[in-house]
Amino acid sequence: MKTVLDSMRERMSWNVARVILRWAGVEPAHGWDKTQAKYADTQNPDAEAKLLDYLADHNVCGEKFTKIYQITSETRDALQTAILSLSPGDNDFALCYPLSRDPEKITQLGDPELVAIQKTDDGLGAVFANAVRLTKRETIEFDDLSDDSTALQQQYDEIVGLKFRTVQLFSVIWVPHDHASVEIRTDLPTGMSMDLAHALQSTLRQKANSLGVVTLDGPVDLYPLLEAIYQADGEGDVVELGFLTTTASVKNEKMRRSKLDLREEPYHLHGKEGLGTPIEPFKMFVRWNVEIDGVWLAPEIGLVGTARGRSSLGQPNAVGISGAIVKNCYGRPDFEHVIGKIHEYLDKCQNSDASRTDPNQELADVLE
Repeated sequence: MKTVLDSMRERMSWNVARVILRWAGVEPAHGWDKTQAKYADTQNPDAEAKLLDYLADHNVCGEKFTKIYQITSETRDALQTAILSLSPGDNDFALCYPLSRDPEKITQLGDPELVAIQKTDDGLGAVFANAVRLTKRETIEFDDLSDDSTALQQQYDEIVGLKFRTVQLFSVIWVPHDHASVEIRTDLPTGMSMDLAHALQSTLRQKANSLGVVTLDGPVDLYPLLEAIYQADGEGDVVELGFLTTTASVKNEKMRRSKLDLREEPYHLHGKEGLGTPIEPFKMFVRWNVEIDGVWLAPEIGLVGTARGRSSLGQPNAVGISGAIVKNCYGRPDFEHVIGKIHEYLDKCQNSDASRTDPNQELADVLE
């Protein structure tokens, strides 16, 4: 049990883990430390088997930075066949999958290596693993450095230490059954820069292209989803919103209390009324409340653009938001709920664009 709990702690937050433990019939204690101490010497094969299944699910459908690429149905079928023909090698990551390796025993950082082929009712994917070195900044208290810290306090306002840690990542080339698309899902742990996240995405895209049946170029632009979801009454709870106003100001609002929606918050509503003109969202996090097996879950999507707007000057076709941050997921059901919302609103945006470019519709609009 200890090894499984160690890997769970590496992969998921306590709020997520305690629910999964109960699903597996393991009663959690208060927090990670007490739970790990409680089951340090416990042998429970049935519970461990269930936890390993949940862990494998979470590796593929946990908190992921996800980019979606459109392909044809024929290419999707060919890509699924190509993935099924792959076999994981005898690398150290594959030998312990779905468990994570002990960070202290990881001595090499390198490109992702294939560790598993995972199939579900929703699709199938090639799972890769690699390790990266992340840096965490921590404030050091003056009293921790010296019994008499007066001189230090006169010289410095704050002392910051850098802590380096090795983190194992799981990345997935996922091909769903019900959409002609490819999803590249990569981990986005705390402290990982977006530059590194995009670089890892590019590596996985190249691995998909190397299979010889698909050429993934640019991902789907998710920028239109900002306005579409923001304007959709009752569609989740907006918990964070960055937007531009016609007065040239940039605003960022957060309201992360349970089941509260920024769209209905009085300060936000009165501010929009005072403007008298629409706002332009460029960053938004939306949380849904989803009941699965009698448990209420709260999966979340983050669509993060910049205050410069959808594209830079001279780049009218530039992608505004190339990927979504999918957070707070336990496994496949709640993760697929978020992915389903992405496809739902992409379809709505495409249908809206098509109606606006229809000459007959344009004529009807003029006649009205």
